[in-house]
Amino acid sequence: MRSAVLIPSTIAIVLLSLSRFAYSEEAFSRQPVWSSGTATSGGDGIARFIDFDRDGDLDFVTSAPNPKRWVIYQNQDGKLAEKPFWESRETTDCDHIDVLDFNRDGWMDLAATHESHCTLYLNQAGKFNVKPDWETGMIANANQIDFGDFDQDGDLDMVMAGGEPVNGVALFENTAGTPAREVTRKLGHTEYSETAIYADFDGDGDLDIVAGYRAGKIVVFRNSEGAFDDGTVVYEDKANPWTQRVYWRDLDSDGQPELFCAKGPWGNRLGTSLQLVKQYDTPKMKVRWRSSPQTAFHGFEFQDVDNDGDADVIAADYAQGGNVFLYLNDGGNLAAEPAWSVKTSGPAHEAVLGDIDQDGDLDLAVGCRDQAHIYENLTTKGSPKSK
Repeated sequence: MRSAVLIPSTIAIVLLSLSRFAYSEEAFSRQPVWSSGTATSGGDGIARFIDFDRDGDLDFVTSAPNPKRWVIYQNQDGKLAEKPFWESRETTDCDHIDVLDFNRDGWMDLAATHESHCTLYLNQAGKFNVKPDWETGMIANANQIDFGDFDQDGDLDMVMAGGEPVNGVALFENTAGTPAREVTRKLGHTEYSETAIYADFDGDGDLDIVAGYRAGKIVVFRNSEGAFDDGTVVYEDKANPWTQRVYWRDLDSDGQPELFCAKGPWGNRLGTSLQLVKQYDTPKMKVRWRSSPQTAFHGFEFQDVDNDGDADVIAADYAQGGNVFLYLNDGGNLAAEPAWSVKTSGPAHEAVLGDIDQDGDLDLAVGCRDQAHIYENLTTKGSPKSK
């Protein structure tokens, strides 16, 4: 029997693996360095970064209760203020909010869904109105919204996934500087939809739409010169049908993004989240990676946490009372088990990464059902910080 002898190159690989594992165990602080301090978040739990005043640091967007409203906490010398800098007027359930430069004026705006309608708050040189600058003119069970120039006319159109009365996926086309207030096009598959995004699925240079439906179908609507087809089912998951969010990301940097499906806890079951990849010569996708069946991920974040040049995955878990997990990416292969995790104060709805304290690494913000938290990154360029 040959004895196990470690040659120098093997030793180096082992040491690298050990140091990386030790680093990942202490990726972020175990306790939050900042919390919003509410007993209920005013929605499902919101966490977004925005440099609303263009001063070079990251401010923080979340929601607040009594009454339900959107709030921005200003970043002051690397720390978030205790009280909000801006608060919207009272609104309905704060389901989601996205940060984007909608009108392309160089100032980051806010786009919100409320499970009853959708709104835009336009940034006016560092200031927001308390009332939305635009909102849909219909009452609808609005779920995810996304923005993209599907017709290539130079402005951003909105896509909405929803329940009644939309009952599927609809477009709100932009022809006058903001999206139409009513549905302008309804896409083919008629069924309650929780998630829809723009993505160039077929790689032809224009934006297709990828949508997830309650019964488990993932449907792609292909775009041809601004017109969408009736949709193709690219994957169906009857065991864990409810896809909470879909993401189009290229983790292995091969030029062909993969589709991530965050499986929420709805339908009285947990959900195994998936990474799907395209197959050759067929529209169907296959599973490359799946999470533990004990998880119910509501949202993902994709950034390079361990500074090795590829994007890792942060997962916000709405099950088991709330957790956040870090999965490391090794050359395009996502780890089967999380390298780091933390128990949160409540079900975790979403998580984002950003360098709040401007020390060169990515800090973690988590929006939970009860409140929002900031966890400090304990590393500097991949090495543990000195105590």
